[in-house]
Amino acid sequence: MGDLIAPVSGQLQKSINSGSFWTISDEELLHQIHDEFPDELDRLKRAYSIRDPNVTLPSSTSPSRLLYGREYDEVNRTLVGVLALRWLHRGDYETFVDTQPPPVKLKRESFHWIRKIFHKGITSPTDLYALVMSMVVNDLGKDPQLASDYHSMTGEDISGVNHDMILLKAVKVGLVRCLDRLSPSHKADIIRGMELGAEFNFGQLAQAENSPACLSGLLDMKGQPRAFEVRFMEQLLDIAGAAGHVDWTCAKKLIEPIYQAYHNVYDVATGIISGAFGLRDGYDVILIRRAELLRKTGFRTLDVKRPDDRALMRLLCMGGAADLETAELYDTAFGSLDQSTKNSLVENLNRDGSVAQPAVQPTYIPAMLAKGVGNTESGSPDEKKKALQSLLRYLARVLTFTDNPNQPSEPTSPCVIERSVLGTLKDVLDNKEFKEDPSILKNVAVPKDEVAKMR
Repeated sequence: MGDLIAPVSGQLQKSINSGSFWTISDEELLHQIHDEFPDELDRLKRAYSIRDPNVTLPSSTSPSRLLYGREYDEVNRTLVGVLALRWLHRGDYETFVDTQPPPVKLKRESFHWIRKIFHKGITSPTDLYALVMSMVVNDLGKDPQLASDYHSMTGEDISGVNHDMILLKAVKVGLVRCLDRLSPSHKADIIRGMELGAEFNFGQLAQAENSPACLSGLLDMKGQPRAFEVRFMEQLLDIAGAAGHVDWTCAKKLIEPIYQAYHNVYDVATGIISGAFGLRDGYDVILIRRAELLRKTGFRTLDVKRPDDRALMRLLCMGGAADLETAELYDTAFGSLDQSTKNSLVENLNRDGSVAQPAVQPTYIPAMLAKGVGNTESGSPDEKKKALQSLLRYLARVLTFTDNPNQPSEPTSPCVIERSVLGTLKDVLDNKEFKEDPSILKNVAVPKDEVAKMR
């Protein structure tokens, strides 16, 4: 498998160099990862997470309970992602998809496509060690202490930016010291992937949550295909472990619709990197493929060149519409909004993001759309429509950004503004008041601005 890691400083590296990484027991591997990355796993123990309190946990011992005697959600999510890497390598399809719901279970041919990505991307022990490390550090920005440590070191408060940016800034000042164990080229690849991830989130593109301007970081990946491939592998494993805090027995979240979305993202990203697509054309591939998927279910044909249709196509992606019923719910709710709200949505959902016309990225809106539509009295179509329309009216306010026309543009002027709706909507959508009267969202404030993409 090519070059060995040197110097060998721990049992995990010895296992990777000898090839036993793939064959030792899960328990032994987890202990080796703990011994190799104790400080990083301690940070993950403090990371925030969102969990359904009604979920039934597996009877088997979770990774974090094995290591620490209790549940730590982000530790479980990260380590299940690493275990998923072994299921892929072994071709263990049955374990990978074990408790996935049958209607959306990852298809066997999709599993093999993913395996090919990893077979191509891991050609040496150093590749494998770097990928495992990348997995371990991927979500360290969710540890509030990391932003605090950065503030203590630099005097800059970064607690309000997204966790990918927090991680990148912390890495740049040396707060994630394990990266120094990598060769210069592998460390550079991971940091370049972090730089891409700080402004381009794969999942946000898959759900059309961001805007075309956020894809511009892909242009900087030209001539650096290795950095992109490492980032994409890491993101696939991140999804595979995303439900690891509630089910650590399989890759619960890497279901067929999610795979299809990420396959689309891969095609778009590699197309932009190669120069085959411009930013908007690449972005629109995501919208067009969603529309084609829905057309096969009987939904009406949509034209990405028509602003009204393109806005609806973005909403269908944000809402995760994969069946005719959901698509028609969004179509009806969007089409019967008052004209002012609809016009606002059409205008702002069609903004690419520029200094002259900044776009707003409504972070976490896909999760909040699902939560709101799911929290109705009886689940009737009319109730879901009212809930969704209230959410769309709120979204119209969130997407509206008014800059000061007398303020001259600076070289560092923002072209994408991030507004996270998690803090403003989560508790409201969970309570019975929303269930009884969805219009209460008119009283919910718009989230504060964070810069997602500079000029």
